[in-house]
Amino acid sequence: MVKRVTSQVDRLMRFEGDQILPGDSCRPRSAGGLLLNAMNIAPELEAEFNEWYDKEHIPALAAVPGVLARAPLPRHQRNRRYVALYHLATPAVVESAEWKQARQSEWTSRLQPHFRDHLRLVTRRYQRGA
Repeated sequence: MVKRVTSQVDRLMRFEGDQILPGDSCRPRSAGGLLLNAMNIAPELEAEFNEWYDKEHIPALAAVPGVLARAPLPRHQRNRRYVALYHLATPAVVESAEWKQARQSEWTSRLQPHFRDHLRLVTRRYQRGA
């Protein structure tokens, strides 16, 4: 009898939602890496954060070579309100000069000190052993 893995582990966090962008498309089959970025923002800056995120941050990161798709989840998560997944050609994309440049702006620098409970996970594609 096969036991479910979830019954054998303690869950530390769980994210659920429907991807907002890019619609209902599936993950790219060529993705060799994944970035999960999750956080909260100080409540008094939430409106500005949403404007920055939608108008500057997401478009800038989506334009970086090696970013195959991005999938922000709805802003109603339990432990972290903002969650985004980035499908990457390789995990090394997040170390590239282009990625670092896309993350830097005056607007970003102003908001960054107000990020709370930030979680950032970069993973490589799982390859099942033979």
